[in-house]
Amino acid sequence: MKNIFIIMLLLFFCACGSPPIPQWKDTSYRQLENYKINFLAGKEDATEPHFVQAKQAISSNNNLSLLSTAYLTKYALHTAALEDFDDGEFLRIDKLQPDAANRSYYSFLKGNFSQVEAGKLPAAYRKLLPLLADRNLTAAKGEITALSDPLSRLIACSVWVKYLPADEGILQLAIDTAAREGWRRPLWAYLTHLQKYYADRQETKKAENIKERLELLRK
Repeated sequence: MKNIFIIMLLLFFCACGSPPIPQWKDTSYRQLENYKINFLAGKEDATEPHFVQAKQAISSNNNLSLLSTAYLTKYALHTAALEDFDDGEFLRIDKLQPDAANRSYYSFLKGNFSQVEAGKLPAAYRKLLPLLADRNLTAAKGEITALSDPLSRLIACSVWVKYLPADEGILQLAIDTAAREGWRRPLWAYLTHLQKYYADRQETKKAENIKERLELLRK
């Protein structure tokens, strides 16, 4: 995912011209990036403090739309690891200051495809949206595989896996993506999901192989 939070910050930067970048912008970007890196690496204890610091920096600018985007970045990472997320803070912000683009991305991450405005989504997912809505697995696989950004690809895989029928190919694509980047948290989630996928289909040997792989990687 080309981080939508970064894009919004860049818009702020361009508006600033030559004066020094305000501290809140630098802090919010760095801390949110640290949050992303630690989250994907599975460093549980190191994640939340970075997000709290990013949120505090953004709050000092009184920009609810940007704060909403920061929460969506957090939710997207949880989605990438096949985890649910507490959307309470986003909904509070959305009620007070609605933003169509943020609401569309939120609906996409929640699997509410009929509520998504395709033109408001991050560009990476716009062609994928109708394929998800139609459950067009073959075309969706091709579109997801073609995504050049690994995090966008992983998020797209996760949205399919969380809300649509399971598919071995998409699970393996997510595993390969996470492994290539060294993203331990989503890798674990997808290997565990693939193990269950095989077990549910009585493919006992494949399920046992995944279980053994997890045990070896855990050491």
